[in-house]
Amino acid sequence: MKSSRLIRICCVVIGSLLLMAQTLMAQRSAPQLVAPEGYLDKLWSACDEAKATGQTVSIIHLGDSHIQAGHFTMPIRQSFTQRWGNGGLGWVGPFRLLGTNPPIHTVIRASSAGTSGVKITQRDYDRESPTGMVLQTRANRAVTYTLQCGGGQTFDRIVIYRKRGTQPFTLSGSSSSEVAHDTLTTEQIVTDTLLVGRYVSSAEVTAPASSVWYGASLERSSGGALVHTIGYNGATYYTYSKGSFTSSVATLRPRLIILSLGTNESLARQFDRNNFGAEVARLVRRLQASNPDCAIVLTSPLYCYRKVRVRQRGKRRRYRTSYRANANCQLIADELQQQARELGCGYIDLFTYFGGAAGATQLLSSGILSGDRVHLTATGYNKVGETIATALQNDYKQWCQRSPHVTPQASED
Repeated sequence: MKSSRLIRICCVVIGSLLLMAQTLMAQRSAPQLVAPEGYLDKLWSACDEAKATGQTVSIIHLGDSHIQAGHFTMPIRQSFTQRWGNGGLGWVGPFRLLGTNPPIHTVIRASSAGTSGVKITQRDYDRESPTGMVLQTRANRAVTYTLQCGGGQTFDRIVIYRKRGTQPFTLSGSSSSEVAHDTLTTEQIVTDTLLVGRYVSSAEVTAPASSVWYGASLERSSGGALVHTIGYNGATYYTYSKGSFTSSVATLRPRLIILSLGTNESLARQFDRNNFGAEVARLVRRLQASNPDCAIVLTSPLYCYRKVRVRQRGKRRRYRTSYRANANCQLIADELQQQARELGCGYIDLFTYFGGAAGATQLLSSGILSGDRVHLTATGYNKVGETIATALQNDYKQWCQRSPHVTPQASED
């Protein structure tokens, strides 16, 4: 009798453990957006409405070097455009002309030298720009730019963001009737919408002499999701609080801003969690104030390593490179989760989903983490971007289940 009772207890324990394992596996296979109830409802309503009416919904993926290369955002863009239509490639800037790497599938060339510029990552940056980049053409002549995108992307209109008071851009070889001037932006920033007339993957625009501009958005008049990639090498939460970025970004009319930052803070020699939390709160509150109809989602960075130089014993001035576990990654993830809860915004815990500190070696062996042990491989960025996209689409499906206003077309997979 005692043995049968012991067997029953063992069965209950084993069953509980199996249920726990199944729960953990379910959580692992279904990334979750943690947010106040109904937080993204307005976004999903706007997306469905845009699909039905041919309008555009603007989304910004904002971050650091993880974002600048473009791999990270691609799966997010594809997820939105497959469901709600392709609104275009979004914002592009002449990164290469400023001496840094451009996002993939984007090329901006100039007919001649004559473009100078500053980026928001520069220490003395204090400008009005919706993109964190301020560009200037030479004073004595106009400059022609070739805007080209790959990866199967096409566009039929180019929206130029420029400083009010400078002359408008023109589409090379076009007439003035093909230019729509939109001055309903801000006191300092206006746009020129250049109408190409057909879908193309490349076009030329001419900037007048002494133009001050902030990049261009390559868009499709068919409407749909327009996902902007804005990222700068070395950026932090503090970076995007500089200048007038948080107020002027409203020019892009975002309905969702995904913040993928924190890696550079985690690599700081003197990391202070309280200071980091204050910087996160400052940026989010400023974005909330200037973009009241915009949802904000924080994402945590994956685990990474610090590079250290170790002096070889008995060998003068001889060092070898070693890597040390970056314990700050866990603190970053914990603080982001806490700030999202206090600020009333969304949060996606990529750190935990991809194994946290315990799964660091697997990130390397599976080809997600690159050789420098900080950045990801192209495959890694695709997987992480897909994880964000899945978490957002899961929230959309939940909205569809509880919303009586969803049209059958908008809710199809």
